[in-house]
Amino acid sequence: MGSSKNAMTVANLTQAITLLLREEIGIVRVTGEISGFTTAASGHRYFTLKDESAQIDCVMWASRSLSFRPKNGMQVVVQGRLTVYAPRGRYQIDCDRMTAAGEGDLYLAFAALKEELAERGYFDPEHKRDIPSLPLKIGVVTSPTGAVIQDILSTLNRRSPHCQIYLCPATVQGETAPDEIAGAIATLQNTDADVLIVGRGGGSIEDLWAFNTLPVAEAIYHSRIPIISAVGHETDFTIADFVADLRAATPTAAAEIVSQCDRDTLLQQLDFWENSLTRSVQQEMQNYRQRLNSLTNSYALQNFSDRLHDRAQQLDEAEQSMQKSLIRHLRQSSTKLDRITAHLRSLHPLSPLHRGFALLKVGDRLLTNDQSLSEFAGTFAKVEIVRSSEIAQVSIEQVIEKAYDRPE
Repeated sequence: MGSSKNAMTVANLTQAITLLLREEIGIVRVTGEISGFTTAASGHRYFTLKDESAQIDCVMWASRSLSFRPKNGMQVVVQGRLTVYAPRGRYQIDCDRMTAAGEGDLYLAFAALKEELAERGYFDPEHKRDIPSLPLKIGVVTSPTGAVIQDILSTLNRRSPHCQIYLCPATVQGETAPDEIAGAIATLQNTDADVLIVGRGGGSIEDLWAFNTLPVAEAIYHSRIPIISAVGHETDFTIADFVADLRAATPTAAAEIVSQCDRDTLLQQLDFWENSLTRSVQQEMQNYRQRLNSLTNSYALQNFSDRLHDRAQQLDEAEQSMQKSLIRHLRQSSTKLDRITAHLRSLHPLSPLHRGFALLKVGDRLLTNDQSLSEFAGTFAKVEIVRSSEIAQVSIEQVIEKAYDRPE
């Protein structure tokens, strides 16, 4: 057994292995299947690259860009340096780049953006708007110098010279192309265009790439004006084609779609509408004429004078009946009022005086029937006899008791 005095520390050994891997092996390119792919909250990606008989850990920092979404089971090619993760003593590939095996970065970026926009509903059929059948004002977004704009203009001038064209030029290839195309679409939103054509001629996927970018897709999606995408040839498909309301195989095809009603067809359609409108108006006039004749010859209109006299007579009879009823009611009310008045008069306190009765009064006091006159006999008290039209003052000399029969 050797002395521990000459033994290396784990850290020193790990550092030596790291240096060996870096200097002796250097940059590696490894292909394999992704397994256990995870993305940490920090954005760093961790996964294992494996094949039938081996596997190796991999890490790809958040600062390294990816043009597609890695998934477990996907065959990829990674490029990077071999390093050692010292805390666990495991070596791994520090990936600088990762591409899908057999597929280029652009294709992966296309697939990733297509998947993302599909999840956001950019391709949903309910978002598609109908292309106007007879557009009169057409906006065009394309290069002002290419053959495409000439094809579109010659087609529209030949088939629909009555249409007004709004050309908003944009670079359709290169780094600035996405923003210029999106800006042109936004600019045309301020016009009264009925439909927009957005396109360019054919080319490689790199040439058409501007139409596979998010700015162009969002500009098309948020356009208030229906858009026809016309990018490349019939076999070329871009993200713009999926987002647009309609895809045309070529720019010329797009021009033909918006000019389906060419000048001759439009004139024929106008003639048809004129004839149809004339027939409709004539038919309505005939219907109204028949209705007028029917009303003129109707029994009600023929005997209108007699019916008017009948109604006038009925009105007179109703008026007379109402007057009789009113007079009868007034008489009954007057009789009732007289009866009530007589009754109220009979209840008046002075009513007995008018029938010959009198009141006896001493000073301010009226004598009731229960009070006897005996207390005033032989005194000097003056008793007043009050009648309806006169008052007599008398002295009581003698009071004689007298009984009267009173009704029960």
